[in-house]
Amino acid sequence: MKLLICIPTLDYMPYQFVESLTQLVKQLGDEGIDYDVCFKSGTLVYVARDLLANKAIEEGYTATLWIDADMVFREDILDDLMFCEKPYVCGVFHTRRPPHCSCIFTSLDPIQRIEDAAYSEQANGAAFRIAGSGFGCVYIETKVLKAVKDKFGTCFLPMADLGEDLAFCKRVTECGFEMYCEPTAVVGHVGHAVIYPQDEHKWISVNTGFRNA
Repeated sequence: MKLLICIPTLDYMPYQFVESLTQLVKQLGDEGIDYDVCFKSGTLVYVARDLLANKAIEEGYTATLWIDADMVFREDILDDLMFCEKPYVCGVFHTRRPPHCSCIFTSLDPIQRIEDAAYSEQANGAAFRIAGSGFGCVYIETKVLKAVKDKFGTCFLPMADLGEDLAFCKRVTECGFEMYCEPTAVVGHVGHAVIYPQDEHKWISVNTGFRNA
């Protein structure tokens, strides 16, 4: 396997993500996996994602691991995602804004997110089919990217009613591929908290964020 780790980013990366990435690449090296890490920065995330997809296709990578630059994950996350041997497998992660709902979808028309309890109920803890996912942590074989690019001319261009991640998922389905979620691959989403002094004895925390997943 020749793996490309694809990381779109803006202008910063939380230290928790950097620590996770450092441990991941050490694990990949210990396992003898041929990998490269590629960052693409820009305010238009779909452009960054398309550039990363093009690199994977044009430079002969067999698989990609997509990780957003605000995620926290175990060093063996790739092993979990590859275990079920599917061409598209995502981990389990939530939005960083309250109410912190799932980024895994059972339907794209209408939009329906999976219930938390369903992760284990759907397949007794095994990987289960989904209609789409966010891109916080996703393993995709390059043949999927190529099929989508060949059919549509783009992988991640947003649609009128879907952002770049779910637009890609819709195209994946139209290309005849199935998507899966691996419930053991639990991933954290780094959020932000602003602390206000309510009085000298009591403090409150207000969750904030820059964007939805």
